[in-house]
Amino acid sequence: MLTLYIVPPGRTDYSPYGELLGINNPPLSLEGVKYCEMVSEKIKPLILEAVISGPLKREFVTGKIIGSPHNLPVRTERNLRDVNYGRWSGKTMQALSQEEPKLFNKLRSTPGKFKFPSGDKVKKGWRRVREFTYQFRLNFGTGNVVIVTDDFVSMMIASQLTRTPLENLEPWKSSEGELSIIKLDQDKWAIDRLRGEPFKK
Repeated sequence: MLTLYIVPPGRTDYSPYGELLGINNPPLSLEGVKYCEMVSEKIKPLILEAVISGPLKREFVTGKIIGSPHNLPVRTERNLRDVNYGRWSGKTMQALSQEEPKLFNKLRSTPGKFKFPSGDKVKKGWRRVREFTYQFRLNFGTGNVVIVTDDFVSMMIASQLTRTPLENLEPWKSSEGELSIIKLDQDKWAIDRLRGEPFKK
């Protein structure tokens, strides 16, 4: 069995309430480091095969803190970089649902076809993640693996591995620091927990 732990990066001084950072690259805040240490303690009893993170500071340092007790280097994967949210950067999804309800409802109804205003098309991020999931399937078959990436990208990973429609995973929702767990058993991928909660397909 292969178990994948998808961990959101710790927060920064620019995202204390879960604001979208996208390609902006500030370091972790003190609160963000404490969160990483807490996650590290939770995962410490596991035997890890690898820790993989996106290339941004918040992703890499989160992975480094988690991998440290296991003496594992962080494998940096450029295809796990967060999407460019354009002018939505710096705002929470909750605020955007009030400020731009028409655009936000479009994101909710057809996330795969959405383009963030002045930012990326979701399709662009989807293609990057597809490259990652293809290589991941080739390189890992058993054990425990930690992946550190931001919320929207993590839901694209879950969608691609389990073939669950992206809209069913509600990628606009914040993980609030909770982990998602995906398992591969007898050649079948399944979501065990989504943002910390048991997942019912």
